[in-house]
Amino acid sequence: MRLNMRSTVTSLLNTTKSSLLLKFRTNPKHPVGWIAAARSEEDAGKIVKARELIRKGCEERPTNEDVWIEACRLVNPDEAKGVIARGVKAIPDSVQLWIQAARLEHGAANKSRFLRMGLEKIPDSVRLWKALVELAANEDDAKLLLQRAVECCPLHVELWLALARLEKYDAARKLLNKAREKLPKERAIWIAVAKLEEAFGNTFTVGKIIERGIGALQREGVEIDREAWLKEAEAAEWAGSVWTCNAIISNTIGIGVEEEDRKATWLADAEDCKKRGSVETARAIYGWANAVFKSKKVLQV
Repeated sequence: MRLNMRSTVTSLLNTTKSSLLLKFRTNPKHPVGWIAAARSEEDAGKIVKARELIRKGCEERPTNEDVWIEACRLVNPDEAKGVIARGVKAIPDSVQLWIQAARLEHGAANKSRFLRMGLEKIPDSVRLWKALVELAANEDDAKLLLQRAVECCPLHVELWLALARLEKYDAARKLLNKAREKLPKERAIWIAVAKLEEAFGNTFTVGKIIERGIGALQREGVEIDREAWLKEAEAAEWAGSVWTCNAIISNTIGIGVEEEDRKATWLADAEDCKKRGSVETARAIYGWANAVFKSKKVLQV
């Protein structure tokens, strides 16, 4: 059976390759055809022919980044930088090619230089900003980069959150408030605010923040997805933010659950959390359930 399956897969792959090669022969402007043709020669051990084909592919389709990436892979290592240089000249707004150009460099400084060159052409590329921040020599450098990143990419929550993690308490609060104004439908920002207050000992405000956040999101027309928030509670627990975890549970665990289904649903939720090792989340669910069913303890940790 396994042999038959392998033969079937091989047959399908060969059929696909034949189809691509046919497209290449009938339409030399087809970029995937050039890649398929070059790989066919490579598979046959004819690397020189493969390089010649992909070089012609770059000439025929200079605005296709996949062809340039393939050319970079096939050429001699000492020629790869030259290939990518021609590629970014032909497609200066290709994030993939600038990333590849940085990968070919040695040392953080050289890699950063190419990423910055890419950002000059594509200042709103989150991927380029992230790659550049990862190469930062220290937190101060990373913070400066992220400050610029959120200016260029104000609608990307991960950049705001990364910057907030590097800021001191007062600056982080102001930053998250600004992020909330830019992204009023992002639950992650409200959760980050709650985690921030918890981290600085202001645990009495955590529940109010999550409650306010859910209300604000609902006013923005955001559907409160109970399952998604349950995952956020677990993530908060694993991040060490137990108060935030508890606040998320108490404010969302009953959303969308019919009254007659509450006991069974919450028990199942808690058991699933325990299986995943999220003990505090399970404890929070049990605690909320026991508070609801006051007549007797129906659930136990």
